[in-house]
Amino acid sequence: MEASCYEENRCIKKTLEKILEAQRKAKKKKGDSCQTSCLAPLGELGNHYSKNTIPFILYCDCDPFKVEGVTICRDKNSNSETFVCFITFVFRIIDIKDDCAVLELLKFKNHQKCNSKGKPICSPCSQLNCENIDDLKATGVCVNVDLSGFHAIQCLPPVCL
Repeated sequence: MEASCYEENRCIKKTLEKILEAQRKAKKKKGDSCQTSCLAPLGELGNHYSKNTIPFILYCDCDPFKVEGVTICRDKNSNSETFVCFITFVFRIIDIKDDCAVLELLKFKNHQKCNSKGKPICSPCSQLNCENIDDLKATGVCVNVDLSGFHAIQCLPPVCL
């Protein structure tokens, strides 16, 4: 018996597998996104190549899943390294194996612990509201998650990272 769209799409793992497949097919060609490129194969004109990532938000029960990421920042003047912490609700799928997934944490350029109005980032909306889509950046910081703990996924518009 064939599964209905509803049954197939309600599974977080299946959705993430489809996102991962689409991302792997996408080619990162920032320089070749000209609307009238004569070199692009038919059907691949325009901004098709400029989008290579489908960012998403995951939910545990009804609460959005957030991660406090840690990365290293190098001071240009002193050449010293410091830890930098950030909070994110937005992820990119990197890999899936069995019921586990590797997610990359995404953040916005010039991301702070607070949004532009000085309020703590405590929800996806406080992180995303009024941010420029082109400012969403890959961090290189990844987490391993058990997919059985998630109950919903919200995909965001595709971006180029």
